[in-house]
Amino acid sequence: MSKLQLWKQRIFYGMTDMAGNLIWQMVGLYLLFYYTTVLGISAAFVGTLFLLVRFIDAFDGMFFGFLIDHTHSKYGKARPYFLWFGIPLGILAFLLFFNPSFGGNKTVQMIWISVIYTIFSLIYSGSNTPITAILPSLTDDPEERANLASARMVLTNTGTAVIGAVTLPMVSFFGGKNQQTGFAIWGGIVGIVIAVCFFLAFANLRERAVVEEDGEEIQGHLSVIQSFKGAFKNRPWVILTLSFICIQTFWVVRMASGVFYINYVYKSPAIVGLFLGMTIFAVPGNLAAPLLSKKFKNRDVMDMSLVLFIIGEVLMPLGQKSQNLPLLFIGNGIAMIAMGSVFTIAFVMIADTVEYARTHLHIEEPGFLSSVPVVGAKIGMGIGGALSGWILTWGGFAAKAKTQATKAQFAININFVWLPILLAVVIMVILVFYNLNEKKEKAAAEAKKNQKVEEAF
Repeated sequence: MSKLQLWKQRIFYGMTDMAGNLIWQMVGLYLLFYYTTVLGISAAFVGTLFLLVRFIDAFDGMFFGFLIDHTHSKYGKARPYFLWFGIPLGILAFLLFFNPSFGGNKTVQMIWISVIYTIFSLIYSGSNTPITAILPSLTDDPEERANLASARMVLTNTGTAVIGAVTLPMVSFFGGKNQQTGFAIWGGIVGIVIAVCFFLAFANLRERAVVEEDGEEIQGHLSVIQSFKGAFKNRPWVILTLSFICIQTFWVVRMASGVFYINYVYKSPAIVGLFLGMTIFAVPGNLAAPLLSKKFKNRDVMDMSLVLFIIGEVLMPLGQKSQNLPLLFIGNGIAMIAMGSVFTIAFVMIADTVEYARTHLHIEEPGFLSSVPVVGAKIGMGIGGALSGWILTWGGFAAKAKTQATKAQFAININFVWLPILLAVVIMVILVFYNLNEKKEKAAAEAKKNQKVEEAF
């Protein structure tokens, strides 16, 4: 494949996750704020809604992964889902932030919110699961997989940084003092961008044919029970799944509480857009991950990134207490760089577990195994969203108050700083049991290939 083709593939692959994360970022950063502060829905109800929907669809990523593994079309296995679910996701990006008043009937409004949010969550899985599932089919080169994952996260974080930085200004521009109207119009614009990105990815990506190794019978077209059995035999996959749930939990908690932290703890609403727009700082982390992956095991890269994240998180309360704005921004910047590396290397590790299943367990189920990000995201969104709402309620957060009580500010600090630190430590403990060394796997595969060449002569 030429360099031009490689870069074309990287860009259009990255556009898929950028599209999905435009709405993911909108939901993570602003949906709790929108429901509670703009619509006046109680934080306890919103937190409970987030959790209940996760019970409904927590494992729908595995369902879509199973469908991908059993899909046969002229467009491939995973690629058609970009078209089938990408455009509906764009429509739902608008509907999430379009909430009629229903004559002031809060009960009907809460039913509307619940239905739309549930449908959105299901459609999000259908569009997001194939993004990771298609990666092993785009290339069999581990280094190029890292480059693709890096390109994916660079575009993702560029898009989400824009969302973080311009959403509130755009809401103000389109809605003036009416934030509800502003959110609806901005949601519609974001939805159009999402649909276009998924369509372009569908039109330009191609899946390669997977060639079976000589003498190895690769099991495909597994039943649901066989898929689960095969997945749970894959120890690296199990460990990575647990880790991913924790990653997504603390990331959701942190995202949802960022606007609260700047508004009510640091007490400087004017810098909200700039602070949340620092997601762009994840890009250096995205770019660093493939380079670090060449020198260190992927698990070690993950551990180093989490340690860096903790350092960044600790700096922010120091900056807040001393009202040191540069220190606050430096801490957030370090945390963003670290998370760029965390997510990039996590997607590479998922592809590694798919390859491990093929080479060691002789099972071909990329869709099912690649559902880890969606399953982790859903469970993380549920647990994280619920924790955010419940902790705010415990702290006595008052949506109408311009100044929050000391306990409410402490609750926001827990959400934004201390709970993410705790879960980062938990992830590092879990990863102690991750025993997949992709460096040794690659060397063994190359040795086996060379042996076959020698035998042929």
